[in-house]
Amino acid sequence: MKNIIQISEASSLALHGVSLLAANRRRMSIREIAAATGASEAHLSKVFQRLVKEGMIRSIRGPGGGFDLAKTPESITLLDIYSAIEGMPSSDTCFLHSGSCPFRGCIFGDLIEDLTERVLRYLGDTTLADMHGKDETPTGTK
Repeated sequence: MKNIIQISEASSLALHGVSLLAANRRRMSIREIAAATGASEAHLSKVFQRLVKEGMIRSIRGPGGGFDLAKTPESITLLDIYSAIEGMPSSDTCFLHSGSCPFRGCIFGDLIEDLTERVLRYLGDTTLADMHGKDETPTGTK
């Protein structure tokens, strides 16, 4: 069964991967992040290169290389990460996207608009620092 609320695999990998960097507070290799998230190293590499281009994380080459945060966890919101992959979310909440509705009002009422607003508020108000306490280390990592 499909989930009602969907997020792309790339966005999910970005959110989880950058969150791992913040939680571990150390440089991590693609291999480590892929193992922790169950992702393909190739797909994760493409996602992380996009985040490097957006200035959110750094890529360090060579022995001991990997990725780390380019900004402080306090300055990176979940919306920043999501938007780096998907672009800014649309405010269009109509599923028809046709410009006209056969009904006087949306069959979903205000539900879709309210959910969209709530998700965007959560993403925009939540930083990586908010998500990770000082003594917290994610399961499956060192």
